[in-house]
Amino acid sequence: KRWFAEQRVYPQPRIYFLQYKDELSETGKKEDERTTILENLPTQHGFCAKPTHMSMTMGNWLVDIEPNTADRGDELETDTKFTNRAMRLTSDGRYDSEECADSLAEGLQREAVAIESWALKNVRPGIVIEELFSHHRDRSVPPHEFSMFVIWGKVHLGQWNYVDEERYFAGFFYRDGTAAPDCPASKLQDWIPWNELVEIAERLSEHKDMFRVDMFVGVPRYSQESAKFRVVVSESEIHPTTMFCNPFIAEEMARLWIAGYKVGNYEVIPNDEVPVDFIVKKD
Repeated sequence: KRWFAEQRVYPQPRIYFLQYKDELSETGKKEDERTTILENLPTQHGFCAKPTHMSMTMGNWLVDIEPNTADRGDELETDTKFTNRAMRLTSDGRYDSEECADSLAEGLQREAVAIESWALKNVRPGIVIEELFSHHRDRSVPPHEFSMFVIWGKVHLGQWNYVDEERYFAGFFYRDGTAAPDCPASKLQDWIPWNELVEIAERLSEHKDMFRVDMFVGVPRYSQESAKFRVVVSESEIHPTTMFCNPFIAEEMARLWIAGYKVGNYEVIPNDEVPVDFIVKKD
């Protein structure tokens, strides 16, 4: 997230707060981290908050606070729409900022679960609080999400996720837009900016053997009703984690990934994208 922001090239949701776990407090105690998180939760507008070392929406909070309503006190908490399951936002429950902060702090104490990738099991835990994006036709629903799997510089396929009352995997589509077999969706909808998604994913994946780029297609929650959808980068992964509707997809991706090393048609170049402090040297 910090690197994306520094580049000023790749579109992403506006960042409100972004810190590693060890930057939240001097003590490393959950209660102190919770205090810092609570102090930085927006109160004048909505937001998306999530631990950075978890996947598949685990630990996410989507909170919709209408701007200019912060002086309404308890009434605001009952009217605020939210979800901690990355599904439709509702006001069925009572939004509690302290509960939100406690949940996020608790997430920071947890290690990545067994199904997670090597990358997420080894990355420094952190938290991001960012701009709330929505579906361009229904502001109470999260945006469409596309996970683009890039192998040796070219998109091999992309996964289309969307939310209605539940979170759906719409399907997998190859670089040319054709559908992978035995998946729920057989056709991309005409409005989807597929070529733009491919272009952004491949730009971000230059000089990498395998890279996954996740992007939202939607609108900022508080943009004008007439606003057109935008593509923004949500996150990236160096391991192709997801739930595949057809095991053939994962097997073919693994074959192509390994084949690049077997063929050896690549060139080793200096890496100027990973900060020196991020590299852990082992004796």
